Amino acid sequence: MQIMDIFSIDFPLLRPHCGIPLGNGSMGVLVWGDESRLCLTVNRSEYWDHRQGECVLPGQSYKDLIEIYENPDPLSDPDESFVHKTMPINHAKDGIRWVPTRLPVGRFELILKSGFSLHKAILEYDSGALVINAGDAELRISQSLKSHILLIEDTKNIVVGIKCRPAWEWVGKTLAKVGFDAPEILNGRNRYGWRQSCPEDPGITALCRKTSFGYSLTLDLDGEPAAAVEPEAVKSETATWWGKYWSEVPEISIPDVFLNKFYKFAMYKFACATYPAGAACSLQGPWHEEYQMAQWSGDYHFNVNIQQIYTLAFSTGRFEHLMPLFNMLESEPFQNIMRNNAKNLFGIDDGLLMTHAVDDRGMQCGGVGAGSVLDFACGGWTAQLYWLYYKYTLDRDFLKKRAYPFICGIMRVLEESLEEYNGRISIPLSISAEYGVEFDINRPGRNWDRRTGRNPSYQLACAHMLADILLDCSRILGVEPKPVWVDMKKRLPKYTLTGAPDEERIAIWEGQDLDVCHRHHSHLACIYPFDSLGEWDDEDRRIIENSIDHWIAIGMGEWSEWCYPWAAIIQARLGFREAPAVLLGIWKELFVNEGWATVYLPKFRGLSALRRADMLKPKDTSEIMQLDGTMGGATAILEMLVHQKGDTVYVFPAVPIQWKNISFKNVCLPGAFLVGAKRKNGQIETISVKSLKGGQLKIRFGGHPTKIVDFNPGEEKLVL
Repeated sequence: MQIMDIFSIDFPLLRPHCGIPLGNGSMGVLVWGDESRLCLTVNRSEYWDHRQGECVLPGQSYKDLIEIYENPDPLSDPDESFVHKTMPINHAKDGIRWVPTRLPVGRFELILKSGFSLHKAILEYDSGALVINAGDAELRISQSLKSHILLIEDTKNIVVGIKCRPAWEWVGKTLAKVGFDAPEILNGRNRYGWRQSCPEDPGITALCRKTSFGYSLTLDLDGEPAAAVEPEAVKSETATWWGKYWSEVPEISIPDVFLNKFYKFAMYKFACATYPAGAACSLQGPWHEEYQMAQWSGDYHFNVNIQQIYTLAFSTGRFEHLMPLFNMLESEPFQNIMRNNAKNLFGIDDGLLMTHAVDDRGMQCGGVGAGSVLDFACGGWTAQLYWLYYKYTLDRDFLKKRAYPFICGIMRVLEESLEEYNGRISIPLSISAEYGVEFDINRPGRNWDRRTGRNPSYQLACAHMLADILLDCSRILGVEPKPVWVDMKKRLPKYTLTGAPDEERIAIWEGQDLDVCHRHHSHLACIYPFDSLGEWDDEDRRIIENSIDHWIAIGMGEWSEWCYPWAAIIQARLGFREAPAVLLGIWKELFVNEGWATVYLPKFRGLSALRRADMLKPKDTSEIMQLDGTMGGATAILEMLVHQKGDTVYVFPAVPIQWKNISFKNVCLPGAFLVGAKRKNGQIETISVKSLKGGQLKIRFGGHPTKIVDFNPGEEKLVL
C-alpha cells in the first residue's frame, strides 16, 4: 500500500496551475475551474515557433573575447558589454524581441447542467485517472499515454455546453505582430475546437468531440495521423502502466504530512512530464497556461533547471525517463548546433558547446552573451547526467556508445579554454551561472563587467568532475586517457579562494567574493552537484565550513523556487540535521501554490525580494509554474534520507531529531544497488541493501564507522 493512494483537492481551482496536471510527456492538460464550469488548459511539448534562434557565429572567438575583456573600452556604455560587441542579440520587431518559443494553445470550458456543481478533484494514483466530483454525478478523465487523446466520461450527461477559448484571445495581439494569423474555429456537429497555424512551423488543431461515453479531446500537430479512440483500451493500458510505475518507485514514510504528500505528487508529475515515449521535458514540461506567452520561452535551461528536473530519475530508478532528453541532445540538429558553437568559438571540429537556454533543436533562445556562451558547466552538468545513467545502471554499452562520446565532446571545450598561468593551468574567462545579474544597491544597472572572471569555482569543480569521469571511463572501457585529463587533476585548482588566511573561503572567481545574495549556488558546486573533492581533507573541510558560513550570512532574500531544494541538498551533504527540513518548510510557504505546483515568484512579501513588481501582479494573469522546483524538492527529500557522497553511502544523514519514526525502501544508488531503511523511536532499526549487478558498497549510518559490504549479483543483505 502506498502512502497516498489518491490526491484530492477542493474546487474552486481558479488558475490553470492550481489544477490537476495530466500528461504523457507530449500532451499536457491542466484541469481546473469553479463550481459551474470545468476548464481544460491544453498544450503540446513539441508546439514551437523556432524562428530567430541564435548560435555562436564565425568571428566570435574565445581569444577575442579575452582580449576585449582584458582591454575594455573606457568610453563604452556599461550595458554595451564585451559580449554584446561581438555577439549581437536579435533586434526587436514592432517593439517585440522575438526568439524561439513554445506557444500557448488555449482551453476548453465544459459548462455544467443547472443543479450540478464541482466539489472535488480526486486523482487516482494507481490508475492515473482524475475523477471530478459534482455531487450526485462525476466526470472521469483519462489521458492516453500512447496518443494525444484525453477521454472525458460523462455517464449522466451533466455537461451541456463546450466553450472554446484559443490562446489568441489573450496573446493574439502579440502573435499578430510577428506574423501569425487568427485561429480557424472548427465548431460543427458534435465537435468543438480550432486550428492555429504558424508562420513556419507546424500548426496545431485542438478538437473536443461528443461521443457515446462523453467527450474525447485531441491535440494534433499538422501532419500527425489521427489516433483512433478506444476508451477501454486507453484506460486499461494507462492503469497497467501506472500500476507498474508505483510498484517500482521508492516509498517513503516521514513524520511530515506535507513532505510525504508532496513527494508522492511530485513523482506523479515527474512521470507525466518525462514519460519515456514523450518529448524531452523543458521548464514547464508538456503544460503551458493559455493567458500569457511562455516565460523564458518555456525552453531548456541547462545552467541548473533541466538538470534539477532529470536528477530525480536516478534515486527513483526511472532511468528510461531520461531517454527523451538524451535522444534530443543526440539528434542531428542539436549536435550540429553544439559543434557549430565549439567550432566558431574555439576553432575545433570535435567539441560540443551547449549554451544555457535553448529550444528543442539546440538554438539559443535567451540571447547570445556571456551567460549563455561562457558557461561551460551547462554542458558539463548535462554530461554528468550521462555518467550517472551509467553509474546507476552499469550499462557498459550505453557508456561506450552514448555517454563517453558526449562527455568527450563537452570536455573538448574546457580543454581548449585552458591556458598556462602562474605555474598552473587556468580557465582565463568564464562565468559562475548568472552571478552579476542580481540587484546590487552599490552598482546600479546590469553590471555586465561583473559577469565574467578567471577561474570561476563553478567551472573548476565542473572540470575536475569531468576529468574524474573520463579517467574512470578510460579504465572501464580500456582506452588510453588523454594527458590533459591527468594534467587537469594535477595542476588545475579545485576552487578559487578569497578572504584572510584564517577565513579563506570559496570565491566566485579570482578577486570576486560572494558579495550579494545569489540564487545560483554555483560556487559551492564542488559539494553538490559535482561532488568533485573526493574524500575531504582537513583543509577542504576548513574552507568549506568558512564558505558555508559566509553563504548563510549573505542570505536568501533573492532565491527563487528552485534555489531552496538545491540549498537543502547542499546542507544534507554537509550532514546538517535540522536545517534542510526547515528550509523546505519555508519553501513550501513561499513557492508551493494551493494546487501543489511550484511557482517561480514568491506568494507573498516579507521573506523574499525576488522580482517585487512581478510578485505584486494578479496571480491569475502572471503565475509562472516551473518543474525544477518540484523535482528538486522531491530529490532533496530523498537526499535527506540517503545519499552517496564520494564513494560512501550515508543513511539518514540529514533528518531532524524530531523525526523519530521514518522509513524508506527501493531508493536507488550508484552501482545498481537498492536500499531501504527504518528508524523507530529515534534509532535505526534495519537497513537492507539489494545488489542488482554485484559489487562492493561502503555505507555509514548512526555515527558508526564505515562498513564495507560485498554482494553477488541479485543478492540482498541486512546491513543492520
